[in-house]
Amino acid sequence: MKNLVVGAGKSGVAAANFLARRGEGVVLSDSNPSPSLPYEIDSAVVRLFGPQDSGLLDNVHRIVLSPGVPTTIPLLREAAARGIPVVGEIELGFQHLNGSVIAVTGSNGKSTTTALIGEILRIAGRQPIVAGNIGEPLIAVIDPEKPRTYVLELSSFQLETVETFRANVALLLNITPDHMDRYPNFDAYAAAKYRIFRNQQPGDVAIVNASDRRADTRDGRIRVWKFSATQKVEEGAWLDGEEMVLSIDGEERRIPRVALKLQGNANVENALAAWLAARAAGVGDIEVQIAFGTFAGLPHRMVLVRDQGGVKWINDSKGTNVDATLKSLEGFPPASVILILGGKDKAGEFEKMRDLVSSRARAVLTIGAAAGRIGSALQGSTEIVNAGDMQHAVDWAAKNARKGETVLLSPACASFDQYRNFEHRGQHFEELVSNIGER
Repeated sequence: MKNLVVGAGKSGVAAANFLARRGEGVVLSDSNPSPSLPYEIDSAVVRLFGPQDSGLLDNVHRIVLSPGVPTTIPLLREAAARGIPVVGEIELGFQHLNGSVIAVTGSNGKSTTTALIGEILRIAGRQPIVAGNIGEPLIAVIDPEKPRTYVLELSSFQLETVETFRANVALLLNITPDHMDRYPNFDAYAAAKYRIFRNQQPGDVAIVNASDRRADTRDGRIRVWKFSATQKVEEGAWLDGEEMVLSIDGEERRIPRVALKLQGNANVENALAAWLAARAAGVGDIEVQIAFGTFAGLPHRMVLVRDQGGVKWINDSKGTNVDATLKSLEGFPPASVILILGGKDKAGEFEKMRDLVSSRARAVLTIGAAAGRIGSALQGSTEIVNAGDMQHAVDWAAKNARKGETVLLSPACASFDQYRNFEHRGQHFEELVSNIGER
C-alpha cells in the first residue's frame, strides 16, 4: 500500500519527501505533465505527472492533497467512492508535531498577523516556528526533537481538509467574499474558514472580529475573545482613541497607537488580534509593545517603492481581493490615486468599489484577464484606462501622475494570468518603477 500525493506544489512536494523519509511508499501526481518543482524530490518518490486516471488509486491507502487542488476533481470523487481517505498537508503535519498551535485565517491580514505573532514570540524567547500559507509548509519544518509553538497561517483551501487538526489558539480575522471561482457561494467559503475552530477544547481560545455576526463558537467552554478598531468589546481588545486597549478577566492594559509601526486601521485590527494571541500564549505586554515598534510589515503589502518628484509609488500586490484593495484605498485623500487593478478574476464583486474609486482614484489602470470586467463594473466612476499589462500601466502612470498623487498597485485579483504569484507581480512592479527615467 502507498500514499498518493496530489499536486506538486510546495505543500505536495514537502509532504511526499516527508513520507518517503519515513520509509513509506509515495507516488507524487500532478495534472501538469511538466510542473515547476519548488524543491528537489526525494529519490524514493515515484513521479507520475500528466493525466490523472483512476489507475492512480490502485493500492493507495491514503491521499495527501495539496491546497491548490480542488476536492471536486474526478480523481478525488473516485477515491471517495472507493473509501480512500483524503487529508491535507496541514492535517498530515499536525499528526506528527509536538507542541502547541496558534492558527490564523481570514480573508485579509492573515500573513501580517501571523508574522507579527511570530515576532512577538521571538522577542519573548519562545523560538516559534512560523509556517503554513506563509513561508514553508508545516510538514517541512516540524521539529522532531522538542515541543515548539507553531504559528500557522491557514487559507480556506488548507482548512478544507483538516479533520483532527486542533488549534490551541485560533484567530479568524475577517470574512469577506474571496475565491468565489472555487466555492459555489459565500457560505461555503465561510464554512471552510470556520473549520479553524474544529476540535478546539475547553481552555483553548478563539479570537474573532467583533463585527462578524457569526463570531461566537458553538462550544461555550471555549474562551472567545473579540477585537475591533471601531467599538469597545467586553472581553478582548479594541482601539480607544489613540490607545489600543486589552481587557481580559477585568484586567485592562493599554498601548499607545503611535507605538505601532504599521499604518492604517486594518493593521490596528491585526495588531489587536496578535496582542490577544500573545496573551493567550502567556506572553507579557512589554514584549508585545517592543514588537509593535519594530515590526515593519511584509513585502508586497503597502510598501513605498519610490517617491519621485512628489509622486509616491506603492506596491500592494498582496491586495488580491476586492475588500483588501478597498482597505488599502480608503486611507488616501480624495482624487489622489492612480490605481492599478486586474489579473486573474476570482469572481470578485468589483461593483463594490465604485463609490471609493470615484472618491479616491483620479484614474484606474486595468491589466490582465479581468481588465474588461473591471472596466465595465467601474465605468463612469473615474477615468478608466485599459493598460493591458504592468509595463504599459507603469508607463502611463509615469507620464500622467502629478505631484502629490500616489500610484497604487492593489490589483483586487489573483496574479496567475500573467505571473507565478503575487510576489512575482510585485517584484515586476518594483523593477519597472525603479527603472523609470532610464528607458
